Amino acid sequence: MAAPLGAAVAAPGEILTTAKSQDYFMYTHNGGTYWMGPVGYDSTSTRYYCIEEAMPSTMRIGSVSPLPDSPQNRRLAALLHKYQHVHNSDYTQTALAIIMHDAFDTTTGAAGWAATRETLQQYPQLFKRVDELLAEAPLLVPETMAMELEYDDVARTGAVRLRIHNSDGDPVSGIPFTLTIDGPARFGNGSATVSGTSGDYTTVITWHATGDGPVTVSGSVTLPSIDRIISSQDMVALGSGYVQALDEITVPVRTTFNPTISTRTSPKSIDTGAPVTDDVQVSALPGSGAWPRGAQVHARGWYFGGLPVSALGERYVPNAHATAPEFLEQLARAGYEPCAFAEATFGASGQTVHVQGVREPGSDEPYLAEQGGFGTWVWAVERDRQAGDVRELLVDDVITAFMDPSEAHAVRAPLTVESRVVESVVRPGAQITDVICVDGFPDEHGDCAGGGEHGIDADVPYAQVRVWWAGSGDGQDDGAYEPADAQEPEEDDHHILIGTWEYEAINGEIHVGGGAPDAHGDPVEIRAERPGWYVFVWEFAGDGRVQAATSSYADPQERVFVRVEPEPARTPEAVPVAESEPEAEAPQPPALATTGVSNAWPITLGLLTLLAAAILVVRHRRELEDGE
Repeated sequence: MAAPLGAAVAAPGEILTTAKSQDYFMYTHNGGTYWMGPVGYDSTSTRYYCIEEAMPSTMRIGSVSPLPDSPQNRRLAALLHKYQHVHNSDYTQTALAIIMHDAFDTTTGAAGWAATRETLQQYPQLFKRVDELLAEAPLLVPETMAMELEYDDVARTGAVRLRIHNSDGDPVSGIPFTLTIDGPARFGNGSATVSGTSGDYTTVITWHATGDGPVTVSGSVTLPSIDRIISSQDMVALGSGYVQALDEITVPVRTTFNPTISTRTSPKSIDTGAPVTDDVQVSALPGSGAWPRGAQVHARGWYFGGLPVSALGERYVPNAHATAPEFLEQLARAGYEPCAFAEATFGASGQTVHVQGVREPGSDEPYLAEQGGFGTWVWAVERDRQAGDVRELLVDDVITAFMDPSEAHAVRAPLTVESRVVESVVRPGAQITDVICVDGFPDEHGDCAGGGEHGIDADVPYAQVRVWWAGSGDGQDDGAYEPADAQEPEEDDHHILIGTWEYEAINGEIHVGGGAPDAHGDPVEIRAERPGWYVFVWEFAGDGRVQAATSSYADPQERVFVRVEPEPARTPEAVPVAESEPEAEAPQPPALATTGVSNAWPITLGLLTLLAAAILVVRHRRELEDGE
């Protein structure tokens, strides 16, 4: 790509090759024939121009020295550089020779440059071309030279944009440059150095990153220069140029890719029998390396269920550079084994995938939560399980922590409740009692305070026992109000809530009534004050770990019937009557007024009853005598 401004100047003593006719213009001056153009060429084909018109030339190179840098010399060098290999068909080489004489030739007299130039004025086409070149010269000189360094962290490639512009802001072509890249990167040619020549556009040199770290690009350009050659006739020629450094520029580079896994279980509590799900997101966050273009990243997840409340405080974080199998082995040594599995694939940074756990890796059988307690997921992007393009960029396995707060949730266990009243039928005023057996609470229920970083509801410490009365109110038609619906009734004239008491929400046997204390140590006595039905209802409202449960209002084992026994009928005692004594006549009641009520009938009924009793006694005695 490199094109030198001019090859190394010919060594002193070298004899130039005479210029060819195609490179000069013939003219007559003071009776002699001369040409205007380059004097000759050296071994590198560099053109040499005379700057001492009155002196004869031996074409032998003497000493060579660069002319000082100046705005004029830059413009003249730029012209020589651009038209070094252009022939004279449009008088360019003749015009260049005139321009060099004008700039450096100081000869005088009839053979000097001023006189010669006067002679050449008869050829206006020559000076027309001179004016054109002089007008062009400033636009061939670089005024601004700068680099821009770009890096595409997705493609892991970069570019150097080299801008070499003139005073009008347009690109200057033909300027040699050399760039060097330092750091974990290489140019497109695989090297740390590249050389080239500017064009009439912004020059773009590509590079690719090879690791992590700062990448610095430095460089230089070679601007045209002019050399003065001392000889029998002094000459000038395009020099080897002088080097101007470019300001270096640095960008940070990261090729490795360590994405972040974000997960969140929702809701924070599920019931046993429900599917275990998770929302998983894989992202390339700042500092973790950009998501490779078109990359498919695969992740695996492991679900741990049935964990005790103590597991909330046992957060495990993978060791540095640990692999997923090593972390799973660490958890196994701590007593934690996965019971469900999941996989997900991500095609872009920030993508979220909703997954459902299965019983075995790769199977389709969903895993349903089997027991109460706590559960959590562990996810990993494993380097060895990725495609080659992703595997090359991953430094280590990316693994989430065990019992990460966003991943922990509770599995609510079901409760079983069995109960039986001590006596199912009692009389008014009796105490009624109930024995309730509860199972399904975690052994440490009540110890989970909830809240905090895990966001799990606290244990509800108490269950409630309510006692209802239902009946007609007068004991005449209580059967119509016998509980038949599992739902508790609304209070009205025939349904009254007698009381509500709290008991610890734990497993075991609960005694309600009969003076047994409630959860707060207060004795509970429940008296059946009126006929009808008394119904016990046990209820737990539910919390983050235990499902809600309520005993049935219609459960026949949970109700007491208060019955009023009718008064037994009394039989009058027999009164013996002597056989020898005549029965006394019953006194006649006095006559009553027509507006009153007669008392004769009650008196008559009483006498008849006494008479019947006497007859029965006499008959009984006779039967005894006959039997004898």
